[in-house]
Amino acid sequence: MAGDTGNNTGWASERVRFWLRVGGLVVGLAFFAAAIYTAVREREEFARALAALRDPPPVAVVLVLGSIAVGALLTGTLFHILMRRFGAVPFWEMQALIAASAFANYLPLKPGFVGRVAYHRLRHGIRAAHTLRTIVEAISLSGTVASMFLLALVFLRWIGWNGEWALLAPTVLALGMRVPRLRSLSQALLVRQVELALWTLRYWAVFQLVGAPIDLETAIVLGSVSVIATLLPIVSNGLGIREWVIGILAPMISHEPVSTSQAIVAELVHRVAEITVMTPLGVASILALVRHNRRRALGD
Repeated sequence: MAGDTGNNTGWASERVRFWLRVGGLVVGLAFFAAAIYTAVREREEFARALAALRDPPPVAVVLVLGSIAVGALLTGTLFHILMRRFGAVPFWEMQALIAASAFANYLPLKPGFVGRVAYHRLRHGIRAAHTLRTIVEAISLSGTVASMFLLALVFLRWIGWNGEWALLAPTVLALGMRVPRLRSLSQALLVRQVELALWTLRYWAVFQLVGAPIDLETAIVLGSVSVIATLLPIVSNGLGIREWVIGILAPMISHEPVSTSQAIVAELVHRVAEITVMTPLGVASILALVRHNRRRALGD
């Protein structure tokens, strides 16, 4: 009886999580559609953004696509650092797994998250609790770095210094964690700092693409807030939320004139760029992992 009760409780809990993911998907799609409608409604600004996209600055294109690719590499490095405490995962395999799961998470209900937990359990014998712990740690590091960027920016502007120095703020915390017990977290923090700095560069470049240049300080704020929005657990990849956050915030804080329509289009371009880079990386990674595990099974 006790076992049946436990099974029923686990099944009910899983069903609740499933419907929460479904609800998050519906909400995200509704916000996403509303953002697109809002952008299109500002016809003149929308047309201006589209016109700029027809002849994009090559350097901005390279920065956007390159920062996404390098960011994927850094994410894999981050999880390699965090996971090595619980099991031996080859560096290349972690890179492939992260790219594959990131690609899968663009699909409804975030299957990449579940797949990664199962893969580590079956392939490396790593407990699900340990995989979940590293994911929570990575999320916490993202929130910590983004928050430090924002707080440091406010402080630096208050004392009259250039806000761009805010990108170095997490280094102070990482250096303060240089004790053996926290060494992995310190290293992971520095990796996450570089990765989120690339988000800043990406936002600076993506607004160039839509013909609405922004300064680096504005890009720091947009990148940090966008990362925080992406961390929301129910809405996959901050779908719909990121569009509204950028669309509302950019016109408010930019030193240069930026319309809501241009800001939303910039975020839409950002998403398209992510999919453009992560789709081939993800598909190639899935094929590599399947081939690797098939060979391993034949070898056994």
